[in-house]
Amino acid sequence: MFGFLGGKKRRGDKARRLELEGDLEAAARLYLEAELGDEAARVLLSRADAARDPAERMALCARAVRAGGDGEHARAARRRRAVLAFDLLAGGGATLKGELAAAAAELEACGEWQKAARAYALAGDAAGEIRVLRDAGAIAELEQRLDAEAESGKLERARSALLARLDDLDRVAERRQALREGAAWLEQHADEGVAERLRAVRARLLVGPAVALETEGVRVRCALGAEVTIGRARSEIVVEADGVSRQHLRLFRRAGAPWLEDLGTRNGTTLGGARVSAPLPVGPGVELRLAEQVPVRLRPLVADDPGCPLEAEVAGERWLVPLGPLAFPWHPLAPARPPRPSAGGAPWRGGWEIADAHDGAERFVVLRTLAGREPPYLKGLRLGPQIELGLGDALTAERDGPVVLSVPPQDAPP
Repeated sequence: MFGFLGGKKRRGDKARRLELEGDLEAAARLYLEAELGDEAARVLLSRADAARDPAERMALCARAVRAGGDGEHARAARRRRAVLAFDLLAGGGATLKGELAAAAAELEACGEWQKAARAYALAGDAAGEIRVLRDAGAIAELEQRLDAEAESGKLERARSALLARLDDLDRVAERRQALREGAAWLEQHADEGVAERLRAVRARLLVGPAVALETEGVRVRCALGAEVTIGRARSEIVVEADGVSRQHLRLFRRAGAPWLEDLGTRNGTTLGGARVSAPLPVGPGVELRLAEQVPVRLRPLVADDPGCPLEAEVAGERWLVPLGPLAFPWHPLAPARPPRPSAGGAPWRGGWEIADAHDGAERFVVLRTLAGREPPYLKGLRLGPQIELGLGDALTAERDGPVVLSVPPQDAPP
């Protein structure tokens, strides 16, 4: 027994000599063999202080904690390790919240309340942060945090209300207002959730001037606008033909009637073999060729009504060209089809118009209800007098009535 105790003393004495000589690793090992764990922890802490590499400092602190048990230096090593871990996490940018929460709990256990409170805050644990500040008696910091928590709760409630409002506006097709209110929020707050919601609204918008609409199973392409150009690029109706100019033929109204005009193109527009050199009325209908390649047929949808939309067949593709707002229902594409009766038994009279519209940099296709007529419904919800159409919209004249106008996918074949 005395020999064993003497051996521990000799190891302790040798550990002190090695420590004085600067061999701290060997000294720590001998302190452990002499069952002087807290002394080993002190030596390992000295090594940690001198280490430049953060990972090495962390490892030495961890060894000191294990070596020292409940000793004074072991507690200091635990505190040092907790602070070092937090500093590494806080300075490392994106960090898993679980790691920060673990660091916060360790700092709290070590009495490092300021860093513990900050770690809880970074981990998103407001309750933990407030608890640490309260237990530490940090009255000023606690009051400041409680005020911030109240403001944060108020902000979150306002955000939740905004997201619900954006959804409601989208459901009733008031998408322009949704974009305005969302943009106003984003001017004040960096909020990816709201930004994503606005991107979803914007992605669903029907954007003119060339759009596809469907009524009673008939899908038609529409070229909206007071004027419509036909050409190879930057035109409402685009044709892929090398000889056709970017903007080749212009369609417009004069005194309420449809006219056409070649836009001074190199390869010209011909009518019955003769080159068109001045604006011409469409009249009951014309057949043209662009650059002597692309056939174009134009006629009013109803022969004796010059104010109705034009029916344009361009390179074999059919278009509806209103040259102004498009009345809905437009003149029937199949005149023999009788008008669909309303729920009351009388034919539905319609009374909507569709137009290409702009609001700053945003572009919309709007549907307006004319004075004295009834707005449409969308999924059972009564809409306002002016809405912005979106992909997938299916409008009805009565709350539970049949679909009378829908917006199909725009890349689907007609």
